[in-house]
Amino acid sequence: MAAWFPEGINTDGTIYPIVPGGYAVVGAAALSGAVTHTVSTAVIVFELTGQISHILPIMIAVILANAVAQSLQPPFFSHEKQFSK
Repeated sequence: MAAWFPEGINTDGTIYPIVPGGYAVVGAAALSGAVTHTVSTAVIVFELTGQISHILPIMIAVILANAVAQSLQPPFFSHEKQFSK
């Protein structure tokens, strides 16, 4: 995004800068949410960043990653036996 819009995104005369670190935070939250199968990861990451503007992309990414992970495999921290005799 920063390569496509080096000056930022211009909307109604306001320029919103592209922050690559924000994309990294959203990706990290989505990965940890998918591995743990929890949505609480979004709250933890939001508390760590302290930025209210990041909560919507973080929540969307974590919920989508969680849904995909749950459809593909059982939870990592499952207490059920995964081995059959």
